[in-house]
Amino acid sequence: MKKLIVMAAVALFGTQVAKAQLSKGDVILGGNVNVSTTSAKVKGTDAKETNTTFGISPKVGYALNSNWVIGVFANSQFGTEKAVSGVKTKTLEITPGIFARNYHMIGQSKFAFFAEANAGYGFGNTKVGDTKTETINGFNVNVLPGITYFVTKHFMIEGAFGGLGYTYAQHKNEATGVKTNVSNFDFNFTKQLNLGVNFIF
Repeated sequence: MKKLIVMAAVALFGTQVAKAQLSKGDVILGGNVNVSTTSAKVKGTDAKETNTTFGISPKVGYALNSNWVIGVFANSQFGTEKAVSGVKTKTLEITPGIFARNYHMIGQSKFAFFAEANAGYGFGNTKVGDTKTETINGFNVNVLPGITYFVTKHFMIEGAFGGLGYTYAQHKNEATGVKTNVSNFDFNFTKQLNLGVNFIF
């Protein structure tokens, strides 16, 4: 009897694990949200400087099979900085793009490693008070690793590491019209971790 119960439990667990993976035609909807706030106060006064950043990054993917997913995303960052003088500086940056992922299940577990390549075109601006002082546009390309846990057949959580990234951006000073081109290459596997959730339909 005990053996029968154990075998039934193993069979049930195995079935659940087998289902806890992607199938051709699945649609993945997810993303992540981040919020950060910092403040600095001048000692002996009431003067304070604050900096708040809010970001939201929705993502939609389509499973070509159990290993490959392609899709689109839209990263956005909104920032507000209030100086000691009371002047507010607002920043906005939006980066839509495309991505491709390759998943590999880890044995018979509900965990899977993935590698992602993505590319996006970004644009945004900076305002001091009500005056636009700078506009920004450019593109970025990234390759990053991550790990996913299939909580259920229709829900999974993930962690993505920094990886390799290249960014090119053009900054235009609105007052003078001067344009400055900035390029940056990042290698930050261990310096950044982004957590997110995904729903599978």
